[in-house]
Amino acid sequence: MEKEQRKRTEMIPYLQDAMEETFQCTCREIQTVLGTNACRIWRGFHDAVCECLETARALQRQNQKGRLGYLAFSMMRHALWLDRLELRIDALDDGFYMDTAEASAYYHADFLQDRFRKDLASLYEKARTHFVRRQNNELDQIRQEYAGYYYSLLFSMTGSQTGMIRGAAEGSSAETADGFQIICGDYMDKAAVLYREET
Repeated sequence: MEKEQRKRTEMIPYLQDAMEETFQCTCREIQTVLGTNACRIWRGFHDAVCECLETARALQRQNQKGRLGYLAFSMMRHALWLDRLELRIDALDDGFYMDTAEASAYYHADFLQDRFRKDLASLYEKARTHFVRRQNNELDQIRQEYAGYYYSLLFSMTGSQTGMIRGAAEGSSAETADGFQIICGDYMDKAAVLYREET
């Protein structure tokens, strides 16, 4: 039992260097993909942002949502069980996550999907050569840990599109509150503020 517990705690540190090397190689490939497919990729991202804002405006017209205080981007952790990389976009009023009416959309980073699965297969194989009798929950730990690299990339890409996101918010008919913010992260106290409207 003690040996099995030690194996579990050692697996992620053992794979850390491999994860970093794998991701660095993947980043070079992604730069090429972004260079050749940028219009399609950013159009899909823009469409998801606009869908969220349109839903929010429809709810505002029905008096089910107040003026928007936040446009929040967060990772969809449950999508990882399907090896999918998704961002959730929420238009929130001053109640933040206490909103009674939900206005959200999802962005599936399909251009990263095959690379993510290929990277995971490589990491699983590396774990197999060093750790005998791997458990499914240990593969899940690898997936969760490695997905953090991809989500940091998605958050960085979101940050690079702050101007476009602001433009979509300003161009929509959704009403925003004073001090409107665009944030990235799972929890309000840990979220990175990409933009805060000056009051």
